[in-house]
Amino acid sequence: MLKRENELRLSQEVQKRFEEAERSGSKTDWIDVATQVQLEVLREFNVAESSLQAYRCAANKHGISLYVKYNRAREGSLKVGAPAPDVSLISLMDDGTTRLQSLLDTQQADRPLVIVAGSLS
Repeated sequence: MLKRENELRLSQEVQKRFEEAERSGSKTDWIDVATQVQLEVLREFNVAESSLQAYRCAANKHGISLYVKYNRAREGSLKVGAPAPDVSLISLMDDGTTRLQSLLDTQQADRPLVIVAGSLS
């Protein structure tokens, strides 16, 4: 299955989908395309789509390290010590509602702004 996923990821059709997803203004991201490819592989091998998370973890469980080949991520221009860019944050409230606010609006004048970020992929 992992070999098939890799074949699909490297195909011209999927590479085009990655490219389209990364265009400015697109509603999708490369991870959305990767998820679609993984779901295609599961269907091709008659594995329930609900097994997606287990499929993603299988390689690590069995000692096979997966990585994103031909990573389309780009290095940004932000430097250490530069002012933080203002971005929108969506906060999930206790009552299940969401609140939209500015990142810089959360900063307190007498404290540094520390951003810890990671990837769920």
